[in-house]
Amino acid sequence: MKKFSSVCVGLIVMLVFTSPALAAVQPVQVPMKLTYPFIRAMFVNQLFTLPGERVIVVNEESGECAHIELWKPEIQPAAPYIKLGCSIIVRAGLPVLDNCVGFGEWEGYIEVTQRLYVDKASGKLRFETVDSALFNESLQPVTVASSLWNAVKQHVHPYLSKVIVNTAFPMDEMRVMMPLFFAPEDRPQIDAWLKTLKLGQPRVESEAVTIDLHMNVETNPPGEQMPAVELSSEEIQEIVRIWETWDSFLILGVQRLIGEPLTDDERRKLLEVILDTRHGFVRALSENTLERDLVREQFVYTWQQLAEILKTHLINHASSDTLLRYITFFTASDALVALDKLGPTLGIDISRDGLVRLANLLADGGTVSLEYSPGVDPALRNLLDLGPPLDESGPAFNVPELDLFPEEENVVPEIQPQSLLRFLFPVVLAAEMTPYEDIRQWIPSGDTIDEYMNRVKRVLDQAAEESLRRNQFDSASAQMYRLLVPATAWQESCWRQFIRTGGKVKYLLSYNQTSVGIMQINERVWRGLYRQESLRWNVLYNARAGAEILRYYLRDHALKKMDRAHPLDMDTLCRAVYAMYNGGPGEFSRFLKRSTTNSFYKSDKLFWDKYILVRQGQLHRVSACFVAQ
Repeated sequence: MKKFSSVCVGLIVMLVFTSPALAAVQPVQVPMKLTYPFIRAMFVNQLFTLPGERVIVVNEESGECAHIELWKPEIQPAAPYIKLGCSIIVRAGLPVLDNCVGFGEWEGYIEVTQRLYVDKASGKLRFETVDSALFNESLQPVTVASSLWNAVKQHVHPYLSKVIVNTAFPMDEMRVMMPLFFAPEDRPQIDAWLKTLKLGQPRVESEAVTIDLHMNVETNPPGEQMPAVELSSEEIQEIVRIWETWDSFLILGVQRLIGEPLTDDERRKLLEVILDTRHGFVRALSENTLERDLVREQFVYTWQQLAEILKTHLINHASSDTLLRYITFFTASDALVALDKLGPTLGIDISRDGLVRLANLLADGGTVSLEYSPGVDPALRNLLDLGPPLDESGPAFNVPELDLFPEEENVVPEIQPQSLLRFLFPVVLAAEMTPYEDIRQWIPSGDTIDEYMNRVKRVLDQAAEESLRRNQFDSASAQMYRLLVPATAWQESCWRQFIRTGGKVKYLLSYNQTSVGIMQINERVWRGLYRQESLRWNVLYNARAGAEILRYYLRDHALKKMDRAHPLDMDTLCRAVYAMYNGGPGEFSRFLKRSTTNSFYKSDKLFWDKYILVRQGQLHRVSACFVAQ
């Protein structure tokens, strides 16, 4: 018997110490924040529905000896309660036979104390009036006639207790949506977590009423880190497609802020985050370092950067149903970030279906497709403080190359409408060139190099001066900027918009197939902000875009972010602006670190060589770039 017991104990010990570590159950708590502007909006949408945010609670026509009108509600915390204050006018009397006798009237301000609780049966947040106080127009406490006070208690108290927030909706939406952010094989486990999802009771805090969503999540212990496996071309294409959906999702969220009173800092933050995520994707794709976690990492980073801006502004001018969808959007996004913090073993997978479901919460009752479209959005440009779209007149084709030098032309490329008249009626519009002639003048040849370079210089100078007219810089910064534009074009393209191969002409395309033209504008990074066809085939448009981007980095980053107590010298300022032009807003701090340690990138050094030559007036050195075509 003892021998048998010893064997059993040994087996148990062996199992404990040799079996894989057991999964751990971790409680996850996600705060659902109902801000006071949101709560106020719910009161306005549900109760104060007359023009001017007014409501007639009761009047003589209802058969009562009272008339009570409220308007302009205000909400503030008074933990553990909230207080609703509004202007009020009361008329009341005593019913005698079929008449109301002894009507009194008072106008002032009422403050109602309310308790908040979640009705467990319905899952809805309710407001219960527990007390009230009356004040005069100077907000001093007053005592009114008993008939008036009784009318307030009888009618106002229950009326202001009618507001309901359907907090069951976010819970139901979470149960449907969250599995879409995990791999299909993991979804049964996610469904099991979601069965533990429950709603806590509200807490009145200084910034918002908080209701915690509680869920028990089973996490696996971190396993042995597997070596990175090279992705197949099919896997890379799938990641690209998901990233394009994610980028469209991000732009949709930003577009929801169009028309809102954003601060300059908020506008800068929006564009900075867009550019940082896009540059990060382009860099990973071109350097062959693309990973499956890229979209998840960008989602978490972006939400941490932009959540407060979205939460602050999205509640304005929205209906009750829309407001609740916004709260659900915020809560679901917060939940994904909270789950992400539990570690990689959780396996969050940002899918297209998940992003579309989440995006539909912002769609004002409609549906969205999250199409990755290259079209320019003028409202988005204005929102991001880039101004109206650039002038699109000039050549713009939907083809990758043109056959400009054949003995006979058999194929006519598709021409955009704004170029069609000039193409068809060159005699009538003799003052303007046809699109073909416009492009031919930007193809350098050996015997016209000097003429070509003068023409390019005029275009770059024009683009710089037009950009400077939109923003006033100090004289030193303006002079540096005038040198920065041609130096950047030299570094990026050797002052070329097109290359000629045999009888074909193509727009200049970067090695990673993403940047085009004389200023090498990255089409993915600046999607929606510049017109793709014009960037490719219109030299002046491309130069204007590059000048505008350089001005943006100088104005909104370099000059804003440098230490005012120790401002950058003009040389360092110039180099920092180019570093951002080349690699995105994040390059500002990274370049300053490189400058401190004198560990510059090759691109930093090459640009600086060209800037020095431009400053010395040696623009003729650009001609060394040109080879016979």
